[in-house]
Order: sequence, then C-alpha cells, then structure tokens
Amino acid sequence: MRIFWALVCFLAAMTLTITDAQAQISPQTSEVSPSLVPTAAKVAPSYDKELVRVRIATLSKRVQVAGLGLRFQILSQPYRHVAIPEMGPGTAEVRVMKKNGKNIWALRLKGRDSEHLFKEKYLMIQGENLRVGAQSLPSRILLSAGSGNQVDVVGVLPLDEYIAGVISSEMPINWPIETLKAQAVAARSYALSVMEERSDKPYHLESSVLDQVFRHIADGDESDPKLQKALKAVRDTAGIKLFSAKGHDVLKAYYHADCGGHTTLAKNVWSGGVNSGVAVDSSCPTNPKANWTVKLTRAEIAEKLQMSDVTKITLDRANNETRVRGVRVALNETEQRYISANEFRQALGFSELRSTLFEMKQQGDEFTFTGRGFGHGVGLCQWGSRAMGLKGQNFVQILKHYYPAARIARN
Repeated sequence: MRIFWALVCFLAAMTLTITDAQAQISPQTSEVSPSLVPTAAKVAPSYDKELVRVRIATLSKRVQVAGLGLRFQILSQPYRHVAIPEMGPGTAEVRVMKKNGKNIWALRLKGRDSEHLFKEKYLMIQGENLRVGAQSLPSRILLSAGSGNQVDVVGVLPLDEYIAGVISSEMPINWPIETLKAQAVAARSYALSVMEERSDKPYHLESSVLDQVFRHIADGDESDPKLQKALKAVRDTAGIKLFSAKGHDVLKAYYHADCGGHTTLAKNVWSGGVNSGVAVDSSCPTNPKANWTVKLTRAEIAEKLQMSDVTKITLDRANNETRVRGVRVALNETEQRYISANEFRQALGFSELRSTLFEMKQQGDEFTFTGRGFGHGVGLCQWGSRAMGLKGQNFVQILKHYYPAARIARN
C-alpha cells in the first residue's frame, strides 16, 4: 500500500506541472453563455488536475514495448529512474514472475543479453511514440501485475487528452460538433465519477465498452482534420460537467448508442444509480440499425449462460416499462434461475442482443429475439443527440434533454 500511495503522490506531482502549463497555453474557448453553463458555486476539489489511469490491454506474462527514448521508473522511489541507459529507437521486453507472493519484474532491452531483475509492485515506462504491437500508447504507461502471470498495461494521461481519445472512439467524428461537445461533457463526467470510485485501484477505467471505448490519439494524428473536431469539442467544453441535482457529486453520466425511442433509469438496469431523468426520443429511428433480430438455439443459449440446459425463458418487465428487467431461465421442470437483463445481454453478447427493448418467441428449440435500439438505454442517446445536433441545437440543450434531472456547471 505504501508503494501505491507513492504512485498517487508521484502522479499528482506530475499532474500539477502539466495542468499549470496547459492553463497558460489552452485558454477557455467555449462559446457557451455563462448563463447557460454556470460556474458551480460549491463543489468538491476539481478532479481535472488528476491523471487518468486507463487499462489499455492485458497480456500474458510478457509485454514488448517499442518507442523512442525509453525510460523506466520504479515507484517505491518515485523520482529515481532504473539504472539503465536511455535508449534511442528500441524495444523492451518485460515479464513478471512471483516469488513468495511478491512481484519480480524482468526487464530486457533489445540487443542486450542481460535481464534486469527487481522487486516492485508497479513499473512505469516513459517515452515517445510508445507502442505494444500496432497499438499506440500514451507517453507514460504503468505495468501492473494482474491475475496469474498476466500484465495490465495502464495508460497514464491528462483527463482531457483521455476524453479526446474517447470521443474519437465512441462517436463518428463527422457528426455535428454540438453532438461531439455533449459527448465530451458526458464522457468527462462519467470518467470523473468512476475515478473517484476507483481511486485506490491500479487503474480507473477500462478502454472497452465495460466503461468507455478509448483509443489513444498518436503523435502526428492530431493534424488530422477529423480528429481536430474531437480536440475542439474537448477544448470548447473545458471544465464543464454534469452534477447530481442534489449535492455536489459529479454525475456518473451513462450514455449509449440508441435508446430505441425512450431512455430509462439507471436503477432499472443496475438496481442502483443516481436518477438523471428520462427522455422520450423520436430521433432514434434515424439509426439504420435501429431494428434487429437475432435467432439462437436452445443449445447455444445454454452454452453462453454456462447452464446444463435451457427449456424455457420468461421475460420480466418493471411496472410501466417496455424494457426487459430480467429473465427467468428454466433448466428443467423444477429448477430455474433469474438473471438481470444486462447480465443476460452480456452473456449472449452485447452486439447480438443489442438492447433490453425486445420481444421473444420460442419455436421448438429456437428462440427469436426481436428488438430495437442498441445499448442499456440510460442517459444520452448518441443517435438521438446526432439528430438534435443536425437540427441546430447546442450541446447544453442536448444534455438537458437527456439528463433533465442533472445540473450542468463549469468549475
């Protein structure tokens, strides 16, 4: 634990330097009226000064990192570099072993025979144009030992740099700029809320649909006109967040691809969460994949659910809700299990059972699911926000539509 807090202090020290410099070269460029986006009168200390730790990959035993000027740092002594000469273009192979319950990192530089061994919980690598395989990485990565001999590759980067990578991954960049701005505020708010929840973990966020899809914007990509829109959306909404209606907590601002015409409350999906309001959305049918059908056999469903058999499935809906809340799966005449709709989707595949807004028919050993929408249906609907942006509505109007019970403020 001492090493982990050394990591926290080390990252905090770096963050202050980075954000102070950014404050001098990145002035507020938002065109939004202060009356539309008020400054929060009394909120918790700004999380914007923190660095985001996002898990980019989990690899088995070995990690090969390529880059320019590779530098290695142990975190029990956060300002001391590992005594290895700095490199030009090169590759480092890192593997982790365990002895007496402790990590032993083995580091070997390409073209050199000897391995450097040291006992540490984490290893920091810094350099330019860092890559693992073809995947671009931030200029700082943290290696953390996962389960078994797996290694988590954790990117460490400023919040808004992370948000730009989320926007360019979560939403087509050719969509309206006001839609991208709304996405930036929602993604920033979600990230800050989760960062607070997981502040004592080696990483805050996953880089997949488990949190927010993230792809690092590599050096040189920033000149791409399309990515310039993502960067502009981040700059123009700098410091703007969603807050819960009562209190001063940053809202865990869920969002999804297509609500199918009506959003729902977080409690209907996860049995918890702050009420951010719901919205009726007539714009979703603009999604060319709004309606879908998937057919699965009894054996396929049993395999995906890791059950011995599936004889019958019964849908459970909340009062006055068209979305499925859960399913009752009968294994035989006497045994059945209840599974939440979100867990059912995850087991069958999020890209197969695209939402919880569906009907089901069983014919013999085949189940047919017919539905609309894509995603859990909570918070901002990306296809609906696109339609609002095309109609000329600004990002504040979009956010107020999808989070009617939330506050929008800059701090």
